Amino acid sequence: MNRVFFDLGVFLYWSEESKASKSLTSKGGVIVSNKDALKTLKDKYAEMDPDIVEMLRALKDAGFSLNVCDRLTQAQIKECLKKLGIFEYFDYFVSAKTEETMAKALNQKRGKDDFMVFVGTEELIIKAATRNRIPSIAYGQDWANVKALAFSTAFYPLEVEDQIHVTLLIHCIVEKTIEKGSRVLGIDGIAFAGKKVLGDKISRYMDLLGKENIIVDLEDYHRAVEESYKGEDPVEAYYFNGYNSEKLIDEVLRPYRKQGKIDRLVYCLDSTNESFVNERHYTLSEEGIMILLGTMMYREPLMRYFDTTVYVRVDYREAEHRASLVDVPIYGEDPLETYKEKNIPAQKMYVARHDPFDKRDFIVDNTNYHRPFFIV
Repeated sequence: MNRVFFDLGVFLYWSEESKASKSLTSKGGVIVSNKDALKTLKDKYAEMDPDIVEMLRALKDAGFSLNVCDRLTQAQIKECLKKLGIFEYFDYFVSAKTEETMAKALNQKRGKDDFMVFVGTEELIIKAATRNRIPSIAYGQDWANVKALAFSTAFYPLEVEDQIHVTLLIHCIVEKTIEKGSRVLGIDGIAFAGKKVLGDKISRYMDLLGKENIIVDLEDYHRAVEESYKGEDPVEAYYFNGYNSEKLIDEVLRPYRKQGKIDRLVYCLDSTNESFVNERHYTLSEEGIMILLGTMMYREPLMRYFDTTVYVRVDYREAEHRASLVDVPIYGEDPLETYKEKNIPAQKMYVARHDPFDKRDFIVDNTNYHRPFFIV
């Protein structure tokens, strides 16, 4: 079962976007205190953002079980929801006064195979969720105060919905990676597909679960520009020589596989002066997972090192658009021109020769980075 828990503050918060689009006054406002929330409702001053109702309806249609956890009593929670006209959307109501009792109450609602996420404004409940290794999405006026605790943040109802779907996607990848006993998780895709963002989220989710992990980026093992363009055909040159896979294998992957752990300082190429001065220190025990990010990786000699594989798909036109937004040149080259003339043709060559979609554990369409989804 996929379960979402909210605190009451979520339903009484008007985002700045909603206020602006609906030309609202401060009526309704932000409710951050349970007593104030209940009093406001009793006095009939509260208004609820209609987008909240649309969000609840969409989540329910997507098969999520919706629930409320708050410091109010269950009777008071139900009273608030009935006054707001959204009571019928919810399945369970969790009430507790302290972080410890809230954590215990949340855990009691958790089935063995459940996915759970908390969305809220209350620091105490976010702490309780984190204590139970439940990801949380900070929302509302004081989200900045709990950003470090929360798995992610949202600023308006549609973004809450997006973040819930993203968190579930991350959960599925991490759960399977751990279940398989994977030591190396690969995340492949063309440049600007969103591999680093996805990798960072996966790493944070593993941190939340207490699973040791490190990220290794193939970009740290790029070759010098003259080697990447060696030969008559610059696309083929980049395809075959763009990355120093041998160095990555010799200094990182093979020792890690052989010893079952790694604690090594590696010197990578600095593109500004073409010398090996960029330090990368990799430390991982026998219980950890290495997350390897890169492009054109699912082919030899790297393919044999992956236990779980993710391919991030993005429309070439969208990737080109993202490249056009980059101001800083890549390895001294113009990002957009590099992308059009080298990256995209090489990636198409890679797809034609190796089909990175075939036999992958997960294929993620990230063309809309707000709402990535699995391609079955």
